Amino acid sequence: MNEWLGELLDKWRQQWRAWRVIMFAVLACLVGLNFVFHPHEPHFGYDKYTGFWAIFGLGVGLVMVIVMKKIIQPMIARDEDFYDR
Repeated sequence: MNEWLGELLDKWRQQWRAWRVIMFAVLACLVGLNFVFHPHEPHFGYDKYTGFWAIFGLGVGLVMVIVMKKIIQPMIARDEDFYDR
C-alpha cells in the first residue's frame, strides 16, 4: 500500500505544472461564481464587494508569511552547528 501511494505522489509531484493550472482554474471558477451568487447579506462595510473575502484571505496570508519570516524566524533560529555541540 505504501509503495503504491509513494509512486502516486511522486507522479503527481512531477506534474506540478498541471496541478498549478488546475488549482488556479478552480480558484477562478469560485471567484467567478461569487459574481453570480451572493452568499449572504453583508455584515461589514467592505463585505458587500464581490471577492472581498478572497482578497482579505490573500492579504492576511501574505502578512502572516512576512511576519513569520522577518520577525519570528530570527528569534527561533539556531546556529548551524547547534545540535553538534
